[in-house]
Amino acid sequence: MWCRKICKIMDVSFPLNSGKNRKFRKKQNAKKRRKRIDDLPDPIIQHILSYLSTKEAVRTSILSKRWKYLWTSIPKLDFNEGALDRRMMFMKIVERVLALHDPSDIKKFSLSCNVQYDTSHINAWICSVVMHKVQVLKLYLRNFQELLALPPCLFTCESLEVLTLHMFHSLKLPSSISFSRLKFLALEKVIFSDDHSTQQLFTGCPILEDLSIIDCIWKNVKAVCISSPMLQRFFITDKYLLDDENDDKDDLNAEADDQNDFNGCQVVIFGTSLKSFSFDGQLINDYCFYNPSSIVDASIQFFKRDAEYDFLDAHRVFKLLSGLGNVEKLTLDVGALEVLSYAKELFAHQPVFYKLTHLNFESGFPIEFDLEALLTIIRNSPCLNYLSFGTQVCLPTYCGNHDLIMNPVPSCFVTNLETIEIFGFCGDEKEMHAVKILLGSASVLKRIVIICDEFYFDSHGDLKKKQKEIFEQILLFPRGSRSCTVHFLLGISKAPRYSG
Repeated sequence: MWCRKICKIMDVSFPLNSGKNRKFRKKQNAKKRRKRIDDLPDPIIQHILSYLSTKEAVRTSILSKRWKYLWTSIPKLDFNEGALDRRMMFMKIVERVLALHDPSDIKKFSLSCNVQYDTSHINAWICSVVMHKVQVLKLYLRNFQELLALPPCLFTCESLEVLTLHMFHSLKLPSSISFSRLKFLALEKVIFSDDHSTQQLFTGCPILEDLSIIDCIWKNVKAVCISSPMLQRFFITDKYLLDDENDDKDDLNAEADDQNDFNGCQVVIFGTSLKSFSFDGQLINDYCFYNPSSIVDASIQFFKRDAEYDFLDAHRVFKLLSGLGNVEKLTLDVGALEVLSYAKELFAHQPVFYKLTHLNFESGFPIEFDLEALLTIIRNSPCLNYLSFGTQVCLPTYCGNHDLIMNPVPSCFVTNLETIEIFGFCGDEKEMHAVKILLGSASVLKRIVIICDEFYFDSHGDLKKKQKEIFEQILLFPRGSRSCTVHFLLGISKAPRYSG
């Protein structure tokens, strides 16, 4: 009987204390978890801390006496200056973190900040991480109020493997440059000072594998040779003149990108190991290859300049294409082919792309399939297996000569071309004519994939209803290949809506 009463009392009282019990158990579990973490050796905890931001890692110092200085061994430091009114706090934090860091290596250091009048502080921080044998260094520097010359020790750092330097400022280089372990170099909006120091920079990277030169200013340089024997990937953009509002400009460099009376820098690329090349922008400079036989993947995205440069740009596009005779995959902006029409005498000298299997044409506007330079590229690609048009491809119907556009038929259409892709399809008369010519000319074609402009069809409800009619009309077009199937997609991410 007493047992039953006790059980009843316990049953009644338990709900009243359940909240307290849950809180108690929670605290106990938290203590156990922290105890389990505290039982881990320092190297493992420091490895865990390396996955936190620098700010979060430093905050762990308040957890206990043992944690107070654990963060001082983390191998990754990342500093990003926020609002200008907190600049003094930011500067003190960087100073304190670097001062308290123990002698262990700082493998990765990233700094994004305004320079203003604090060049001495910036250089001291860089020297500090060099002393800590930094391997990955990323500097995003802006808002210069005084001239900056980066410390000489940076350019002889024996541990550095990755260097990213973004600054709209003149790059003053020391007399000695030796990046003995540098494999990745990215320079963005840097103003090269002169021929000699710029040449030294590129020759001082003997094992460089990956080079990116993004919107840099070459106007102080007449000629330079990029000849790193291990270089495999090279990416260049020259688009800074297209940006009317450059946030990186300051009083010191307001006129730095003035290109008046500048005919460009002669950039010679020794590509003995180069596998991938990409250019994006205006051909302000003159790029050419020397021994580029190893390049297998290339991309040229071209932005037209004023009409006075058309002839010059045509020759510069031709130079680039002449160095890409061994590529297997090529992406071309149609603007680059259009400008070639200003130097038609070069068409007969365009290279034959004997190894090219994948060809992509890109454009911000509909692609005219009767463009002479475009057809020349296709005819000079005998092993072409895959042909892609990144936007609408059109062929006018008002002139009967356009039916003879594939006469003679490119050899790849008869022997190797198995896949054609067309993006941004809207179904107008010119596009339908281009599809008809492509289908009728490719005798070994296995598939043609037509990806509709989803936004266009969605915004024209009456046309959306006609999609099936458009597809059925395409199915009636004569096909050069009996085994060819037509895939009609409503968008790039959609499964085929119609196939036949």
